[in-house]
Amino acid sequence: MRRFFIKKEDITENHGIIKGDEARHMIRVLRLKTGGHIILLDGQGGEYDAVIDEIQEKSVAVTLTASREEAVSSLPSITLCQAFLKEKKMDDLVRHLTELGMAAFQPFFSSRVVARPKGDKLEKREARWEKIAGEAVKQCGRTTAPAICRTTELKALLQELPSGPHTLKLFFWEEAQVSFKQLEALDTNGLTDITLIIGPEGGFTREEADMAKEAGFLIAGLGTRILRAETAPLAALSIVQYLFGDM
Repeated sequence: MRRFFIKKEDITENHGIIKGDEARHMIRVLRLKTGGHIILLDGQGGEYDAVIDEIQEKSVAVTLTASREEAVSSLPSITLCQAFLKEKKMDDLVRHLTELGMAAFQPFFSSRVVARPKGDKLEKREARWEKIAGEAVKQCGRTTAPAICRTTELKALLQELPSGPHTLKLFFWEEAQVSFKQLEALDTNGLTDITLIIGPEGGFTREEADMAKEAGFLIAGLGTRILRAETAPLAALSIVQYLFGDM
């Protein structure tokens, strides 16, 4: 069945109203009919089976026939911090990283970043990523979308990220002496949060790697091959999910 988002506040007992872009897509693009069966996501872990009762010009009324709450996961929450990439590479990254299970996406600027949108342009990009993440959630079977954080500078990011006994922080640098294989030996009992930092097309400078080390990050590499900037985050998240997550 097709999956759509509904705001939690638009649900009253076993009835709901779908509004906005989701309703427009259902009415004008998909041309759904009354009596149709759909699945609804409230963005907070709730999933509902529903039947379409009434279709109006800008809204769709439904009856909820069953509900399921997403089980609280014991798996680590993974935040992926990505240096800004050129063109629309970030759009594809958000989509694929959502499918792979990241919990939050943190874009940032570093010294070798080329694309540096500002003001309205940057806000539009961030809003677009939220929409892309939502669409990916519906496609891949998740019930909650990853948080799309506001873009920041690398220095501020390193200072803001918390450290603790249940946190693993990894900074990926092509000149790192520690390979990913060595991570398997880490004590991950009670691990709740993982943060991954990936660089731009030109990579990180040694000064940036030193800053990350001082901030408590483990400096690690992704093997002997140099990966493209849009490939590295997918490889890193996949390996971390395999070692510590749900792959």
